[in-house]
Amino acid sequence: MESSVGLRIKRLRKDLGLTQGDLAGDQLSRAMLSLIERDLTTPSLRTIEYLSHKLGVSVGDLLGEIKDTSVSSTTSEDIKKSLNICTTLYKVKKYKEAETRLKELIKIEHVPFPEKWLAHKLLGQIYEKLDEDEKALIHFKESLFYLSSTDTNEIVEVYYYRTLSNRKLGNYKDGIAAALNAAVLIESYHTKVDSLLQIKLLYNLALCYCRVKEFQKGLDVINRAIGIMEVNEVTYSNGHFYMLKGLAELYMNKFAEGIVSTRVAIKFLNLHEQPEKYLGSRINLGILLRKHNKIEESLKELHGCLDEALKADVPRITVNNYYELAISYLYIDDVKQAEYFAKCGLALVKPRSHLHGQCHYVLGKVLMKLGNYKQALTEIKKSESIFQSQKNESWVALVISEKAICYEHLNEHKNAFHSLLLANQMLLKQDMRLISTEIPVMS
Repeated sequence: MESSVGLRIKRLRKDLGLTQGDLAGDQLSRAMLSLIERDLTTPSLRTIEYLSHKLGVSVGDLLGEIKDTSVSSTTSEDIKKSLNICTTLYKVKKYKEAETRLKELIKIEHVPFPEKWLAHKLLGQIYEKLDEDEKALIHFKESLFYLSSTDTNEIVEVYYYRTLSNRKLGNYKDGIAAALNAAVLIESYHTKVDSLLQIKLLYNLALCYCRVKEFQKGLDVINRAIGIMEVNEVTYSNGHFYMLKGLAELYMNKFAEGIVSTRVAIKFLNLHEQPEKYLGSRINLGILLRKHNKIEESLKELHGCLDEALKADVPRITVNNYYELAISYLYIDDVKQAEYFAKCGLALVKPRSHLHGQCHYVLGKVLMKLGNYKQALTEIKKSESIFQSQKNESWVALVISEKAICYEHLNEHKNAFHSLLLANQMLLKQDMRLISTEIPVMS
């Protein structure tokens, strides 16, 4: 057995695979911990308590108190210590180590409800971080069984994670249901819930609403979240909120409002920290300006964004930029420039991706403008094939309607009629409304 506190701390830290920085956290400097472990300084009782909590042991364990080894069963204190260790491992991103310990812990009989709740919640959080969201949802659901109706903050936190995991899985309606359950709970019990948690919940709810095309509801939720941030003087991903707000306004044809929101988003976002969000917002601004008939401003914004995207080496955003520039030049009948940017996009795009389908589509539109309907039909069919494989019915309906125009000009009237009929049937079935001549990508 180690003869000093420092050696015991060092051994326990290494057993958990933690660095000195991991264990020191935000309440102790790495240099001070190094001194403690080398017995060059004596830690205060407060420091001992802090380190014992993070290492999942008692103060007595660190001080070298002799244990009564006659009791072999797992005690409530042992379970709490184990959970402290798992919490520390989770915080320092050692997810697999924490997962192994937690899976053993939840097998133990007679674990008190508060510890059982925390164990399942931690497992859910770990699986969410590992992008194993289906597993995460199982544990988040299980954790709710161990909470009482008065544990409002804890229940709201679990519903937040359920909303997040469902959103990541594309289960947007389930995400909405989880978030609304949390909202009802907050209003029913009039409990003061942590404002940051509430804002994060509302962001995911708004995103889920927008994904199912309920843009007004999404916009209402965003405005509510922004109001909470202003009242509580807190900030959380303001750029993301205003980016989503601008997109919702774009889809609702509120172009002037969308321009204002997206410009605010760009001010909050940073090219070096969040290149895709920042550049994506600039592209969205270009789309909004084009929709608002400010074509010169749109082209200026898109060209500026393209320069930054090329320097930052963000291929997906660069291709998206090429596509939007092609659309904008088509808007003013500059077919030569539109063709150039459409081909630039096709040269760089990831095969069979959403943007690949868009680039074939816009090149088909260019060829139609040039009167080359046979070649245009080939490009449109390539686009259709990609969107069919992705089961993206909005875009499939759009490209089939363009295919009908090609058939009509090629005097294939029967094919033209059937294509137009199919496109209309798809639109009616899905209750979809196309926006102008293209559907912008929701970032």
